[in-house]
Amino acid sequence: MSLAPVCRSLLVLLVVAGAVAESLSAQEPAKQPVVAPPAIVQGRILGPDKKALEDAEVLYGDSRSTFTDRRGRFTFDPAPAGVHDVLVRKIGYVPVRFRVAVTPGDVWDGTINMQIAAQSLPEVVVLGDKALKNFRPSWIDGFLERRRAGMGTFLDRLDIENSRLTTTGRLVATAPGITAHARMGWDELNVNRCGHGFGTASTGIVYVDGFKTETSVTGRFITLRDYPPERLWAVEIFKGRDTFPANFYDPNACLLVLLWTNRR
Repeated sequence: MSLAPVCRSLLVLLVVAGAVAESLSAQEPAKQPVVAPPAIVQGRILGPDKKALEDAEVLYGDSRSTFTDRRGRFTFDPAPAGVHDVLVRKIGYVPVRFRVAVTPGDVWDGTINMQIAAQSLPEVVVLGDKALKNFRPSWIDGFLERRRAGMGTFLDRLDIENSRLTTTGRLVATAPGITAHARMGWDELNVNRCGHGFGTASTGIVYVDGFKTETSVTGRFITLRDYPPERLWAVEIFKGRDTFPANFYDPNACLLVLLWTNRR
């Protein structure tokens, strides 16, 4: 018997088997790389009475922030893995700082207790001529003169307390045509129709107790965070160069904010 037909048959079988194996291999799904799930950082903020604190601000690292709900809960999901500083703050309470270290897939869940801050609020002083016989800080005469001229928006200590606003950015936004937005580490002010022609129409300047403290061309102001409403005795807001007082005039600005903190 000749071996040639047998060899040819075996060769055909091998070719067919290889084709079938290749076809089955092509039908198998490609293996996907295993990705670890993101980390989750969550917790609960309590006061000294062990009750939940609502609207406490929680800052995670340099770019994430949130506020607690009515149960005092907060959640960062997903949360960047690694070692991150966490800051918890709420007006009237001592800020709490701590550090968390999480790896991908971790769930960190903690309880943070905050203590009430010892605060002494200044007495209420209405900045009117008759109320100032026994209270005459060095800046008050200029404040009263500019307020009588009526070229800006003026808030005295009573106005500040009655507003019940918790940020100076929002105090400034009580002036017509100005809106404020709280950002991470600063307040952003937007001023409509603020200046035309010569100069930078978007420039804003903040003075504290008569000293120029900050100039911004982006609307971002850090100084407003440094001087919260409870530290202020008066605020003046001027929108548009034609309203600026002569001793604070700047041709390149369109917004001027004067903060007064000195009691004497």
